[in-house]
Amino acid sequence: MLGNGWYSAEDDIPAAPSFRDPYGDRPRAILQMNIEFTDGKQVRIASDGTWKAAAGPITYNDYCNGETYDARLEKPGWDTPGYNDSAWNNAQVVEPPDGKLNSQLIPAIKVIRTIKPVRILNPQENVYVYDFGQNFSGWTRLCATGPRGTKVTLKHGARVYDDGTLDARSNLYNCPDSMEHYRHGVGKDRGLAPLHHCARQTDNYILKGKGIEIWEPRFTLHGFRYVEVIGFPGKPTLESLQGRFVRSAVETSGTFTCSNPLINQIHHNVCWTFMSSMQSFPQDAADRSERVGWLGDPIPEDYILNFDTASFWTKWLNDIKDSQKPDGDVPVVSPPHWRDCYSEMPVWKSTYPIIAWYVYQYYEDGRILERHYDGMKELVDSLSSKADNYILSYGLGDHMEPQTDGSCSESPRHTPPALTSTAYYYYDAWILSHAAGILGRTKDARRYSDLAEKIKDAFNQEFLNKDTNQYATGSQTSNAIPLYLRTVPRDRLDAVVKNLVEDIMTTHKGHLSTGMLGTNALVQALPEYGWANVMYQIATQITFPSWGYEVLKGATTIWESWNGNPDEQLSYNMKLFGSVEKFFYKGLAGISPAEPGYKRITIMPHIVDDLKYARASIKTVRGEVKSNWTRNSNEFCLDVSIPVNSQAKVSIPKMGLEN
Repeated sequence: MLGNGWYSAEDDIPAAPSFRDPYGDRPRAILQMNIEFTDGKQVRIASDGTWKAAAGPITYNDYCNGETYDARLEKPGWDTPGYNDSAWNNAQVVEPPDGKLNSQLIPAIKVIRTIKPVRILNPQENVYVYDFGQNFSGWTRLCATGPRGTKVTLKHGARVYDDGTLDARSNLYNCPDSMEHYRHGVGKDRGLAPLHHCARQTDNYILKGKGIEIWEPRFTLHGFRYVEVIGFPGKPTLESLQGRFVRSAVETSGTFTCSNPLINQIHHNVCWTFMSSMQSFPQDAADRSERVGWLGDPIPEDYILNFDTASFWTKWLNDIKDSQKPDGDVPVVSPPHWRDCYSEMPVWKSTYPIIAWYVYQYYEDGRILERHYDGMKELVDSLSSKADNYILSYGLGDHMEPQTDGSCSESPRHTPPALTSTAYYYYDAWILSHAAGILGRTKDARRYSDLAEKIKDAFNQEFLNKDTNQYATGSQTSNAIPLYLRTVPRDRLDAVVKNLVEDIMTTHKGHLSTGMLGTNALVQALPEYGWANVMYQIATQITFPSWGYEVLKGATTIWESWNGNPDEQLSYNMKLFGSVEKFFYKGLAGISPAEPGYKRITIMPHIVDDLKYARASIKTVRGEVKSNWTRNSNEFCLDVSIPVNSQAKVSIPKMGLEN
């Protein structure tokens, strides 16, 4: 059975960036089956024009919109020996797609878990809403019995309204007039383009009327917690619908827990967001049609701490390299499901060298640096060609920065994009210089190390106020990013850290004021410079803007914006603020690789506020690393396990004692 997938599309699919640009006009297949008999003989069967084809019961299928299956059109026995296919047509021979056919590098996308609903709402007559208690990516499996021709409609969404009906607004970003789900006139006067990022997320099943019928779709994917069921024959039960959690079947590699239930819930939410996004590449919004592979999110390290994603990132790095232009420019979306995706966003492009660097750091695979060295070099040279005295003055900047009115801004209002763009340009050059050194390319190592120093000098000259020791506007992001990337002059370091902490604790009363880039910088800079307790206060806030605020609002995954206002139609399952995992594993539990592949390990837990214990384990390429600490009023116990042939430097917290 063939479906559109990413390759082709139904007639009603709008062009990118609303949905995607299809690669072909219809589904195509190539198959070679090699059969080895018990007597040693072999037969090869390959698809060709002698194969037969016929329309099946799937009458509509789209990755974002959903699938319609008419069971009355089934052809019983079509997939068994002896079936009479005389009425079928010969398959049409078509040209293959361009490019080289390669084997898949990563585990297949599979149904990982079956999820039972926790309750059924009945807001209107013959309308039932299933609550699965968890936001996730996948679909549902229907079990029904009824008359032939009965149509059961399944609509998927992230929330419900107060009256119990489905609230699918996060499916409908910028779709003011396109869906019947829209209520109360929301969005009609916003002047938004119709059909932009809309995903119907609606499946239809038409019964054949023969006993118990069990069905689940094949060629779609939904992001949801709630499912509205319309047209069910009779009254459904909890057993009538099951959730099917679907993702790339990578293995779990990390575990974390601590004594703070809020931190544990945030960790849960991040992990479910990451799992929902793993759809052969790191997919963006799970609930709308913007399910493309956006670069830019600063979270590859956070994925690696939780999941064995070496092959996952290797595959995506190949996608990015394949879509790199001859001039070195890389897209901000890869694979290029949107063809026009080469926007001027330097930080997003930096994802390419950053992922290659972290794959090397965590998995000690030098091949990744060798394979992508030329591509990274071409990207840095491309950025250099656009820099003015080593400053990149353009870019999107600190995306989803929270504002004092309780909203979030897609582009920053308090941190200049030139600061973030130039800082990551420096980081790209720094990574490239170190990759060159590892690969023995000493001339390039010197060249790009010199370039990185020049960018750093220009960065400090442009953005550091030597009278106040504030970078740019003095926003948290403005100061945290140079601290994180270590571009602050040594004699200014303490003063910049002091400014950052004062802004957090005094100006913002223990809250962050950062978008996705600044948040990632805070997570890494604060523990690095001795302020893990401040990062802990940020992580445990329950008022806007914070992860805890989302938890108290019922979130089971991470939101696209800190406020989660349903009127804004933003995603409730998006990975961009998942960077807090580094603090849990490296800050609280204290596990960090000191050399690539955990050949040497640092164990340095931070004892913060009321936390009584923290436990973490990571399956590394050398074996499992564990850190388990507990404390009470007069005792601290740290239990550490490291792999054979690894070395660890273990730091015992003083707990306020000087000796």
